[in-house]
Amino acid sequence: MARLLHIDASPRGARSRSNMVADRLIAGLAGHDIERLALFDADLPAFDGAAIEGRYALIEGRPVDEAVRADWAAIGRMVDHFLSFDGWLLTVPMWNFGIPYRLKHYIDLITQPGLAFRVVDGQGEGLAAGRRAILVTSGALDIRPGGPMAAYDFQLAYLRTWLGFIGVTDVDAIHVRPTYGDEASVAAAMDRAYAEVDALLSGLSLPARV
Repeated sequence: MARLLHIDASPRGARSRSNMVADRLIAGLAGHDIERLALFDADLPAFDGAAIEGRYALIEGRPVDEAVRADWAAIGRMVDHFLSFDGWLLTVPMWNFGIPYRLKHYIDLITQPGLAFRVVDGQGEGLAAGRRAILVTSGALDIRPGGPMAAYDFQLAYLRTWLGFIGVTDVDAIHVRPTYGDEASVAAAMDRAYAEVDALLSGLSLPARV
């Protein structure tokens, strides 16, 4: 049995198209342990000028105040939590051609040197290697790889790049789009996504790490 973290980047809960599709996927993964992290309900530490200066100070061994130290200790626990899983499921709507700000906030917090990656001989080495991620992305417009609007995609391309940077190269992506338009078009988009889920489940292997 594998442990998966479902990172939910939509504030719409059950009304989210990406979550509707993810629910079908999760139902097909009933033999695995899946924990949900709803980012719009999560208590994420601020990532501001003080936090950034504090991070540099900690890396360089300079003194920091207790509030900054506590914030970075909390971020360290977030990274430990993220890395404790055998794989990840991300449900991500497209906002203005990119990802929701809460997901970007979470990524900025955990993607730090010595936390989700380390630097070896001047090169970044991801610490989440050897695991799998499944992306369920949605968008109001029919923006998909190879399509006529592919140049507008700063959602899937960004997520694949980020995951690759932290070591995750085994990535499956299911697309729900368009989610806006006439009822028939949206229903067809959902049916295509459900079919993608069923196809993925038919050959999916999610081994637990030893």
